Amino acid sequence: MPASRELVVRGTPIHLMQDGTGPALLFLHGAGGAGHWLAFQERLAERFSVYFPSHPGHGGSPAAEWIEHISDLAFHYLDLLDQLGLERVNLVGASFGGWIAAEMATMASHRLASLVLIDPVGIRVDGWIYPFLFGMDIPEIVATIFHNPMAALALAPPDQSIDTLALQYRQGAALARVAWNPYLYDPLLRRRLGRIGSPTLLCWGAHDRLAPVSPCGETWAKAIPGARLQIFDESGHVPHLEEPDAVAETVAEFCRREGAR
Repeated sequence: MPASRELVVRGTPIHLMQDGTGPALLFLHGAGGAGHWLAFQERLAERFSVYFPSHPGHGGSPAAEWIEHISDLAFHYLDLLDQLGLERVNLVGASFGGWIAAEMATMASHRLASLVLIDPVGIRVDGWIYPFLFGMDIPEIVATIFHNPMAALALAPPDQSIDTLALQYRQGAALARVAWNPYLYDPLLRRRLGRIGSPTLLCWGAHDRLAPVSPCGETWAKAIPGARLQIFDESGHVPHLEEPDAVAETVAEFCRREGAR
């Protein structure tokens, strides 16, 4: 089981899970993924020291009113690396976490031994408008995010208590602060992706309905110098949840190879 601890990063309290030994790997979760240490993280911890923080306002991390833009979260995690004494890490981000990771990479590629983005959102893609998740009920969200709806059970809330509902509201509000308008993208990010100098792997679910491989994955692959695009045939928007063993093996091998250079 991973160890859990509370940290304060430049005055901002966060919850951090950590396990494993080996090279440092920072994992940034997507919406709804805070605090869920699942098979994917377990597999990575067999080869890496995995650091898994909850974004401010998500999971066990309280809201931070100063976070008003996606770049604030990117700087927050660069500050976390400083506090943990990690000069260079393998950075893995999924969906919303992939957006944050990409922002970090445009700012400080020299801090990254490797970069893995799993079905990231965050850029405006020609000919595509992201489905509006904030207006969907739970069954619609599950159908949009998952190819196999049963995989959604891993992120299901434990109950419908007042505390659980309050947490869901807090997480939705924290996401909306940085992702509502413009919806799910930073107008400046796409043109900055060319600044990324770290080895980059894009993992994409073949059945992603939120950010499809074509045109979204293909756009990311063209924008990041030397990026490799790997498709997972049995997944939607969250292949690390739907095919955890295959995705973890691909990610671990990429980080091990590129991080050793």
